[in-house]
Amino acid sequence: MKTFKSLTLLYLFLIFSMVGCITGLQTQSMPTDVTTATSGVIFSLSTPKEVYVSKDTIPLELSIQSGKFDLLVPFVNVATSRAFAQLRITDTDGNIVEPKRSILVPSSAEVFIEKNGKSVQCIQGLELKAATTQVAPLEDLQRYYQLEKGDYTITLTIALPVYRDFLKKKHPEVMELEAEIKRIEKVTDAHVSAADKRSAVNDLQQQIDRLEQRHKDIYLPVKSLLGKAILTSNSITLTIE
Repeated sequence: MKTFKSLTLLYLFLIFSMVGCITGLQTQSMPTDVTTATSGVIFSLSTPKEVYVSKDTIPLELSIQSGKFDLLVPFVNVATSRAFAQLRITDTDGNIVEPKRSILVPSSAEVFIEKNGKSVQCIQGLELKAATTQVAPLEDLQRYYQLEKGDYTITLTIALPVYRDFLKKKHPEVMELEAEIKRIEKVTDAHVSAADKRSAVNDLQQQIDRLEQRHKDIYLPVKSLLGKAILTSNSITLTIE
């Protein structure tokens, strides 16, 4: 005779093969103002060397050190080349070096997520946990700026949107696993022992934990914009020989 655990796993396999994309949602709020939310945030520009030749690749890195509050921000603003869209480069005479081409800026693609029976317009977000660091790279500054021989100063200013709330799509398999756990907990068949039920529930919960670790995308309702914080990095100097 098959054990209850085996029957449960078989049942789940059949369910997953038939279920379409079902969306479950979670939401959290961050009751704070944008000035308080971004207090203590530090933007740091860096590059591996101070001296390059004109044909060298010049990588830049932006390190975003969050303050004492968690931040909800657009993914593209802190994890892609968009973070470098407002670079300011000046030469030794203080003249601004204009880019030869714009830094490619990925758009904040809008998605609609259902909440309480209504479609909520969102963009993909990223949660910057308090006292953590997020890094955004720019592969080659020379791709966007023609830097002749000389000394240059580089700074970066970002108007960083901060949001109050986020929505999270619950993976369809997680929803089915949670429903199956509830079904198991309601089983009153005398032939099913409490130990079998605990074992089956534990197996399902482990599957849920693994799925949630793999699927961490969050989405920011566009109407939950708290405000924009104007943040400026340190200045770095480069010499082109």
